[in-house]
Amino acid sequence: MASTSSSDFFTINLGTRPARAYRIPAPPTQSVSGASVSSASAEGAVAARWLKKGQPLSVGNFLIPGGLIYTTLCVDPQSALCEPSLINTWLKLWPENVDSSSSLMTYWPDYKTISAQARRGYVQWLAEGRCDPRADIGYVFIFFYGLERRALVDTGNDQEAIDDLPDIIEAVEHLLGIYGSNSSLRGYAESFLDYLGHSQIDENLYLHSPPVTSAARSSMPMGLRVGLGQMAINQYPVNGQWALAWALSDPDITRRTPATRCPDLLATLFIDEFERVYPDGIVLSHNKTKLKHGYRTASRAVGAPVMDLGEIPDVTASSLNRKKLQFLLDRCSSDLDGYSRFIGRYPENAQKLEGLLQLPISLWPSTLRDELERLKARIEDDLEVMTFADLGKRFNSAGVLSRPLLLAMARALESLQIGMEPDVLAGSRTPKPDDCIALFVTLPDDGALRATPAYNAACLTLDLASAVTVADGEISAEEVSLLLNQIDAWQHLSIAQRKRLKAHLGIQLQQPPTLVSLKSRLEPLAITEKQAIAHFLASLAQADGCVSAQEVKLLERVYKVLQLDPQSLYGDLHVATASRAFSEHFGVPLTTPEPQLMPELGGVVLNLDRIALLQRETEAVSALLAKVFTEEPLNEPEPAPPVNETQDDAAVIIPGLEGDHLAFLRLLLSRPQWSRSELEDSASDMELMLDGALEHINELAYEHFDMPITEGEEPVEINPDILEKLTL
Repeated sequence: MASTSSSDFFTINLGTRPARAYRIPAPPTQSVSGASVSSASAEGAVAARWLKKGQPLSVGNFLIPGGLIYTTLCVDPQSALCEPSLINTWLKLWPENVDSSSSLMTYWPDYKTISAQARRGYVQWLAEGRCDPRADIGYVFIFFYGLERRALVDTGNDQEAIDDLPDIIEAVEHLLGIYGSNSSLRGYAESFLDYLGHSQIDENLYLHSPPVTSAARSSMPMGLRVGLGQMAINQYPVNGQWALAWALSDPDITRRTPATRCPDLLATLFIDEFERVYPDGIVLSHNKTKLKHGYRTASRAVGAPVMDLGEIPDVTASSLNRKKLQFLLDRCSSDLDGYSRFIGRYPENAQKLEGLLQLPISLWPSTLRDELERLKARIEDDLEVMTFADLGKRFNSAGVLSRPLLLAMARALESLQIGMEPDVLAGSRTPKPDDCIALFVTLPDDGALRATPAYNAACLTLDLASAVTVADGEISAEEVSLLLNQIDAWQHLSIAQRKRLKAHLGIQLQQPPTLVSLKSRLEPLAITEKQAIAHFLASLAQADGCVSAQEVKLLERVYKVLQLDPQSLYGDLHVATASRAFSEHFGVPLTTPEPQLMPELGGVVLNLDRIALLQRETEAVSALLAKVFTEEPLNEPEPAPPVNETQDDAAVIIPGLEGDHLAFLRLLLSRPQWSRSELEDSASDMELMLDGALEHINELAYEHFDMPITEGEEPVEINPDILEKLTL
């Protein structure tokens, strides 16, 4: 029952029932430590007593220190107050200790009717501080029944009972902290606290932050439902924070494991995605179902009045917006599934690179995001070469990255316009820990420009050239300049491909390929094509003006790999001979060189004529290789189908009941009875036919429990006997 001071502001008086005088026949003298017993009346009766917090009670050989319980001493238990939590000290206890985890009671336990063994277990549990996590949940419910009566009945006209409310709330929160994993206890306790906590409802509640909630809740807080209803009345759009609170607490929105395993990340991702998809928020329709606040008590001995909240609509009765939130929540959960599974297996590595690579970079810790930005700034227009192991260490890797994680790392870098060579995203092999990799700055569209036959031919050209260049143990500036200039001269390749070639060259100059690794790639060439390549490499060896013994030795091996006569090398090493042979093969005209220009570059004198000739030779060789070179694709294992983790405690209520019918049943169970017109409005909001929905729900209830959910037609009442059978 509610008194209305304005159309949108409600003051709710929880004490709607008068306090009862609990009178029972007079027993022998009773001693209750710390609490006085009401004096006997003319008929010789004595009142049952409520012990406040901290008031002790002796029962048998036990001292119960916590208070917050009803007690009496009565010769005839049937004469006592009809309160299942009432401890009648006249009743005997089992003489031996009881295992508190043993199930010794029925669904609705009552202290006066349970066995002496169960009473002993309950008193033990109370005496030990109501905190044994192994205790049978029935003991918790007996104690909870008493808290319900004190808060819902005694507060009617008893100021002392009203003063006890903070202690009762504290006790319920204590129970939730220990026994909250029990879905039944959690559902009742959360709803009880929600019911007690809304004695006043702010008419501008929707303008504030939403009530704190989490995916562990079994029902939506009333403050959240009221705020959403106010938004519908005022056509005020739901923002990301309110939408998140709704998605995390609506029992008819499925929440997967990431919602409880990494809630902060899910919250950030959900709000960002909501604001991207709905930049102006979601405006809720003013649906027909009116919001009422009811509490279905755990105890069968007391009840709670349904609070009428006026014209505020219950927007959760409409399925359209719930489906929008479900879609967004599923999408965000999918983005977190990999990370959720990783920290489920390796919780100690939650901040390691192996786990973070399965998150969007926006969710990485700020320290690693800053390291990425520093790396990008350091590279700028240059490149940075490091070992694969060093890359992992820089970003807090727990070990060597597997192939899937390396691909994730490459994608993460590319999202920040940092390219990585070797190009694992194009199928290059996974580098070993000591292998070099190169990082370089890319443009936004560079990632789409992957390997082509022409690009692969240029790579092979550089591989051969690198092997010759480093053969003497030294890399001259002229040799490097020649190769870099040649890369720039390959105009048939895109700018992105030329950047990647320079990164490839940076690796090869530090870790040149072996001739054995190149042999299979050279075998398809004709003998004349192999001769042309040999001529080019001999010319390259002379780029710095001299040919070392090491270079000659390597060239001999190259000629052998190309199946050419090693003795022909010595003729090719003569520049004129090499140039003449190259010219004859490729039709490159030989011109009489003009006087040589010898500019200084970094203290090194470059022979530009020689370099220009070698550039033309390199272009021709690359064109040749492009005709025959085909990169073998790397056989990647088929990715495993994604696994969607769901919460283990997802409520079913009735097996086989799903979707809007399940949501309709939850709404039904929120009140002990409904008028038919109210149910017709709610069914209409959910796009259901009322009679068909009730028939479907009751048929399933009969099938599984041999009794219906609802009884009667006007009003429609909830069958109380089925509540103990439902998974709530």
